[in-house]
Amino acid sequence: MSSPLQPPQDLLGQSGLYNVPDPLLRRLRLEEPSGQSITDLDKYFRDKEVLVLYAGAEYGEVNLREFHRDLTTFAQRYKSAAVIYVSTDTDPAAPLRILSQKPWLRMTFHDNSDFAPIAKSDEFGVEMEEVSRGEDFVQAGEIEVGVEKVQFGVEEYQNDYVRPLSRAAVTVLMSTFTTPSVAIYHLPTHTFLSKNVKVTNFTPMKVDKNYDTWRNGGSPSLRFKDVFLAMRFPLIALILAVIYHLAVQYGGQQYNVIPKVMDGMSWRVGGRAPQ
Repeated sequence: MSSPLQPPQDLLGQSGLYNVPDPLLRRLRLEEPSGQSITDLDKYFRDKEVLVLYAGAEYGEVNLREFHRDLTTFAQRYKSAAVIYVSTDTDPAAPLRILSQKPWLRMTFHDNSDFAPIAKSDEFGVEMEEVSRGEDFVQAGEIEVGVEKVQFGVEEYQNDYVRPLSRAAVTVLMSTFTTPSVAIYHLPTHTFLSKNVKVTNFTPMKVDKNYDTWRNGGSPSLRFKDVFLAMRFPLIALILAVIYHLAVQYGGQQYNVIPKVMDGMSWRVGGRAPQ
């Protein structure tokens, strides 16, 4: 068995960044809407059940404003969920413009993501990007070729340090082909419930039922509202039939109009006048 990784010097005394058992959450370096780093995952996510991972870019944002409004309403309404923005932009200012006045969390930008441009050069001409806390972030290529693996569906020993995932690596785990791309992750079962989720699933008409399904780990609970909507026409027909039967039984044959209607229809079809 391989020995556990040692955290970098900058992380000594900051085990709160990774000391949760969930295999995905402990590999994310997250920031609050204010830009403040989340340094105690266990405390911040104690009451969370669902993560909505949204991989997006500034390009085409103008066409997504309705979706962004729906996602903002979702984040404000469902306190047991967290929306995490995964920027695929190469300009560090781009996600700041996207996230302005939005209550979403975000992955840290400085992670040397595979799709990120080189930000700095040292005096010897070797190009390097500033990396948050000096950590060695897992890159997309490592996930794609299987050099680095994340086993979902199980808990990990939370006190062991693990390499964090870059934004690019997370998009691979989300099976992102283009943006916007949304994935639903269930914290209690440590699994992705759905990937490439349609943005229309967050519209006001659909979001309640969908979130109920996501909170239940992908299994929709049976609600009276859903049963009624599915059975409303048979129920209405049954109620009308009962009313008709009672009217005939207690009101007399003058209320038994169905035979007369049927006779009238047969006369018209047969082309003959009533006797």
